[in-house]
Amino acid sequence: MRILARYGLILTLVIVLHGLCRISGALPFFDFRCYDLLAGRPEAPFTPDSAITLVVEIDEESLQRLGQWPWPRLLLAKTVELLLQQRPAAVGLDIFFPEADRTSPVQIARFYRQLLDLQVPLESFPPALIDHDRIFAAALARGPTVLPLFLQHQPTAEARPLPDSARFGPLPPDSKVPQAGALLINTPMLQQAATGSGYINAALDRDGVFRRQPLVIGYDGQLVPGLALALLRQIDPAARLLPSAPESWAPLCFDVLGRTVHTNQRGETLTRLYPATAFRRVSLARLLSGEVPADLASGKIVLIGATAAGLFDQYITPAGEVLPGVFVHAALLENLLRGVSLYQPDSAPQLAFGLSLVLSLVLVWLVLQHRYLLSWITYLGGVCGTVLFACLLLRQGVYVALGYFLLPFSFLFFLVSLFFAVLHYVERKRFLEDLGAAHSATIDSMTMVAESRDIETGCHIQRTKEYVRLLANQLLCQGLFSRQLSTHVIDLLFRAAPLHDIGKVGIPDEILRKPARLTDAETAIMRSHVTIGYRVIQNAINSYNKTNEFLSIAANIAYSHHEKWDGSGYPQGLRGEQIPLEARLMALADVYDALTSRRCYKDIFPFEEAEELILAERDRHFDPRIVDAFALLRPAFREVACRYRASEQEQRLAARAQLA
Repeated sequence: MRILARYGLILTLVIVLHGLCRISGALPFFDFRCYDLLAGRPEAPFTPDSAITLVVEIDEESLQRLGQWPWPRLLLAKTVELLLQQRPAAVGLDIFFPEADRTSPVQIARFYRQLLDLQVPLESFPPALIDHDRIFAAALARGPTVLPLFLQHQPTAEARPLPDSARFGPLPPDSKVPQAGALLINTPMLQQAATGSGYINAALDRDGVFRRQPLVIGYDGQLVPGLALALLRQIDPAARLLPSAPESWAPLCFDVLGRTVHTNQRGETLTRLYPATAFRRVSLARLLSGEVPADLASGKIVLIGATAAGLFDQYITPAGEVLPGVFVHAALLENLLRGVSLYQPDSAPQLAFGLSLVLSLVLVWLVLQHRYLLSWITYLGGVCGTVLFACLLLRQGVYVALGYFLLPFSFLFFLVSLFFAVLHYVERKRFLEDLGAAHSATIDSMTMVAESRDIETGCHIQRTKEYVRLLANQLLCQGLFSRQLSTHVIDLLFRAAPLHDIGKVGIPDEILRKPARLTDAETAIMRSHVTIGYRVIQNAINSYNKTNEFLSIAANIAYSHHEKWDGSGYPQGLRGEQIPLEARLMALADVYDALTSRRCYKDIFPFEEAEELILAERDRHFDPRIVDAFALLRPAFREVACRYRASEQEQRLAARAQLA
């Protein structure tokens, strides 16, 4: 039952975390970035000389030479005529004409008649120039020309019929192609004159970047081609939508110029965009003035569009560049004709998300089994494998929604790793604390082996390590010995202090417990405890086979805690700063405890007298800075001494009873 509950918890955790990723809305944005990273900044598979398309720009130069927009449509009519004379494959306009040309003489006359009730005589005006729209329509009718449409998703009160030139075929049943609710067309005269029509709607992603473009949109039960596909139909009238494959995940397929173009079920293709400099371009003003070669448009698909600032639709590319809409259509044409189009299957996000869910379950299970290395291998293998797989498919023209896998999988791995890192830290901290406590207890026990032979010194090791810690903390607060003291070092001092008299284990009982004054020979033997203790600890260091900070501090304390500031101490007669700081601290703590504690050879000194003796030894026995710190700590030292006296009394009575 516990196992089922455990696995149920794993499943719930993984599902909840994936659900958070899903509802946060971050998955599509992360997937966009993954696609941008994998696709990179593609280089154009063509040069301006080899480009199949020709872009005729209404640029800044054209506005300067021909006047501000909008122009009389005579200029556009003349442009189309000049281009058609060069026998292009097709001419498309990325310019919408929903109203009549107000610069036409007939429109000007109508304006004055309706507004001011004035009759403007047009009899002397050349009949051929009275209506600019008629002139423009006549130019469009002379060759393969395509005008734009605009489809709106929200329906309007008046439903316009779809022009015959914009019918690509019936809308397939159960189609997922987006449906338009309203249609905006050019003026009827122009619309009927053009041989083709295609919409110019753009499908921007949620982050406002242009990546995908639908080849068709549904309207009134019919498929309406985009401007690029409508231009290709001028070359290949048999272009069509192929029957769908039986699999529900299969993309739509279009047969264009004998090439199969794949899209998702919504009819969208991922468009590789290129800088404007990659295309063959010409200013419309230069074309009209005859400053271009006479065969410039021969065999090309020509697109006429605005590139002057403020006149064009701005499209943000994945590289962060702003591209006029005419180059977006030109890029799609080049990609379709060269077979470099991409698409993302509709089922790809769901499959990627599902794979993340499965691998996340495996990952969490491995972590709970404490197979941390295998969990890392699973994560890295899953990430690297899917990235490699996505790169390979991208070369085949398919993008598999890598972000829908990477984000939830990596998010869960991060949270699980963070959780177990914190858990490991807590467990390790607890282990180290237990180990430190056991270590200190072991050291205290080792020291008690020596100290227990003297029934009068039961709590000596407890008091002295408290004194050492008080002194070290005070010096650190005063900013003294900042290079030598830290909280870590003070902790080591506290734990190493009990080893200062470990060498007494080698001193005979008759000397250690002698109640009278020692002879010179006995004093020499007693003083040898520092050398014995040093050797014991040094042997431990040698066995450890590398430098150990704790043992080094303990060795210095054991060997030098009887050295004096003026050089009169033993065993080496060190003076001043030659004495290790830890030994200087221990020296004061040891003497203070000896004065305020009962010994077999002396009684307890009153606190005031003991303190005066310590202060009197400033610059002689003790480091003056340590004595100054002690002077500030006298109440704290008294508190420690009093706290352990009751415990020591109990230990003394128990020891005497055991000896009796």
